Amino acid sequence: MTDAIGDRGAPPSAAADEKLDRLGRLLDRSVRALGEAGETDAACRLAAEGWWLLKETAPGAARRLNATLHYLTVQPRKTH
Repeated sequence: MTDAIGDRGAPPSAAADEKLDRLGRLLDRSVRALGEAGETDAACRLAAEGWWLLKETAPGAARRLNATLHYLTVQPRKTH
């Protein structure tokens, strides 16, 4: 049975892989901006959740979020 997403259980297409990678990059930029705005804890939680969601379907995007998580944890925290 085929639906709008395609066959359930079928491997993702190259177009779907590209979209996941682009979405991962967007999330990565957003998380970095949030952390650099002083919301490091929230940014770290989002990066960790994004990593968990992407680790199997988009490992490259997951690695990028993991690197961002490490970046956020070693940066000095901004005080308001």
